[in-house]
Amino acid sequence: MTDKVDAQTFRPQPGTPFTVRARWIFPVADDPLPGGAVEVAADGRVLCVHRQSPTGARDLGDVALIPGLINAHTHLEFSELTKPLEPSRPFSDWLRALLGYRRSRGDARRAIQAGLAESQRCGTIALGDIDTRGQPDQYADGRSTQVTAFRELLGLDPATVALQLGTAAEFLDHPRGADETGGTVVRSLSPHAPYSVHPRLLDGIISLAATRQRPVAIHLAESRAELELLASGTGELVDLLTEAGIWQGALYPSGTTPLDFLRRLESLPRVVIAHGNYFNETELDFLARHPNLAVAFCPRTHAFFGHRNHPWRELAARGGVVALGTDGRCSNPDLSIWHELQFLRGQFPDYSAAGLLRMGTINGARALGRVDRLGTIEPHKSPGLAVIRLGRVGAPDAYDELLHPDSEVVNLIAG
Repeated sequence: MTDKVDAQTFRPQPGTPFTVRARWIFPVADDPLPGGAVEVAADGRVLCVHRQSPTGARDLGDVALIPGLINAHTHLEFSELTKPLEPSRPFSDWLRALLGYRRSRGDARRAIQAGLAESQRCGTIALGDIDTRGQPDQYADGRSTQVTAFRELLGLDPATVALQLGTAAEFLDHPRGADETGGTVVRSLSPHAPYSVHPRLLDGIISLAATRQRPVAIHLAESRAELELLASGTGELVDLLTEAGIWQGALYPSGTTPLDFLRRLESLPRVVIAHGNYFNETELDFLARHPNLAVAFCPRTHAFFGHRNHPWRELAARGGVVALGTDGRCSNPDLSIWHELQFLRGQFPDYSAAGLLRMGTINGARALGRVDRLGTIEPHKSPGLAVIRLGRVGAPDAYDELLHPDSEVVNLIAG
């Protein structure tokens, strides 16, 4: 016997074990399971995935259960925007709009809280946020969402390198407080991008992260303008930096490419490479040989900027780690990894649906260094359960039901 409950409103009492049944369970670590159940311990750990629903299970009805989704790259500080910033092209003009918005916005705490709430509604159990404020207590209302806070560091003036590195070390070494949502915030670092970080600052951040064994996030191979600046010290980004009074002249030898930065990052335990829109074949081969370097592909942001075809399929075919991100509402209509998955399903209907789901779950866990707890529904993990109301029941394939355009996230059961 099972007890029928509302899939949208079901909330287990904190510290109470429970078992839930669904039309489909997608463990990610195994094939889809029809009509099974997931048994969860009082502390949120999965105890068992049942092929047949046991007595006393709560029946959630015609829904699917997947692991909590993982947003490997986002900017929560822009979560109060109702539409992306314009113009989207050229890239430097979009950056001008972003910097102008940031100057006029004031304190970002309210936006960050709004972004956390939206992420949870979208079934996100963990995310990597670019933190420009260095105040992890801003994530205190994240409830079930686990945050890797990548403290952003940038500056081209060599005279400020020591000060920036001091800020970074202080951020990493600050004792954890009760305001950090019970330890769900992991303090990490983000050298913004090759064109905005002095080489000595980048080297210092890499050394600090390696010593502390923390992940790093960096925007790399994001735009053609970035490639031009690295290769020749010219282009629209140079104009932007000169206009801002911070351009220091060519910082890298002529002919520098993203591969030069990948080589500098390869010794770190975990690196989230935001976007990676313009990696070439040699760089894809390098990434595939270094699974500690994960690309956080942001599909709808990529489309917003009108970039050429992203090489995510080529990287995945090589065995590289491709995770998903939403960037932020500065370039995306929302913060839903689920919508990113549906977008990709619509754009690439012949691509493995199971592979897409891995990108939004286990690959994100790998990128953020949380694979021991998140990303798959299997014993001893605490992945959370995203509840998907199926848009079409009775489709020929389980994934056709799951990723139907009308399917939607209606709950996140985090134990």
